[in-house]
Amino acid sequence: MGWKVYKLVYQAKSPIHIGWHTLGYIKLTRYYITGKNIWAAMTANITRALYDYKDYGGIGDLLKEGILTSYFFPAVDTEHPLLPRFTDKGLMNGGKPEAEFERIFIKSYGQTAVLPHSNTAEDETLHESEYISPCVEIGGKQCQVYFVGYIFISDTAHYNDKKVDLEEIKQAISEIFVGGDRKYGWGRLLLDDGKKSEVTDSMVFGNTLYPDDNGLKIRIEKDSSIPAHLKVDSSVNLKGDIEPLVGREWGEVTGKDGQTRKGFGQRISEAKIYWMPGSIIEEGKPLKIGAYGILE
Repeated sequence: MGWKVYKLVYQAKSPIHIGWHTLGYIKLTRYYITGKNIWAAMTANITRALYDYKDYGGIGDLLKEGILTSYFFPAVDTEHPLLPRFTDKGLMNGGKPEAEFERIFIKSYGQTAVLPHSNTAEDETLHESEYISPCVEIGGKQCQVYFVGYIFISDTAHYNDKKVDLEEIKQAISEIFVGGDRKYGWGRLLLDDGKKSEVTDSMVFGNTLYPDDNGLKIRIEKDSSIPAHLKVDSSVNLKGDIEPLVGREWGEVTGKDGQTRKGFGQRISEAKIYWMPGSIIEEGKPLKIGAYGILE
């Protein structure tokens, strides 16, 4: 099975909030966009643009098997995205200490609900949302923030017995919305036509990419960091941090009222433990790129 690999560079056109967890009343953001966020945005766009708002589930399955995505990482210089890496001095992002990265790229916005009859804040509704800024100041200059990642399209990818049209797919995902607070205009990413390209050197984030009979794999060399979550497996030794991943997925459930509801967010995924991006692999290892860009 052959694969075509495309490097995609998106301009951040608004604040980007990728939900992580809360600290008091502060909603923290991840410092990168997960493959699942990209998968959800692309599924929505492709279904609406090419298939008349029908079969989100079928298109979602296509983007778990025939079209895969990587995680996307922020960058000012698109040739050097700021990937995380765990070190003895703590977490680094593109070689920047976490505190410096946060100072440059992470901002926050406070909100509260207002009582209409008194025009005062409603009790216990104050919250603050972190976000990755779409524009940052470096060396006294304002710099555009980009997000850099990859999509992998199988030569056999098809939907309803029709082969996937690569140009149609690229057109459908030229503008996507990811993450939280989209109703406030957050999460807008615009594909930079001048920077998208087909990858010819089989390198993804500096790691060798190769297909085999079991799918698409990436080789992470010894002492290198992983560019996505990796399922915890006793056969792979890493240094870093772990976390559970759980979220809402497309599904069909029957409520206590006997009503059956089908659609996105109706089913809660099973929580599993993963190594976090930036964890260091202690021996060279080929890892499979699975659904949502998660490594196996």
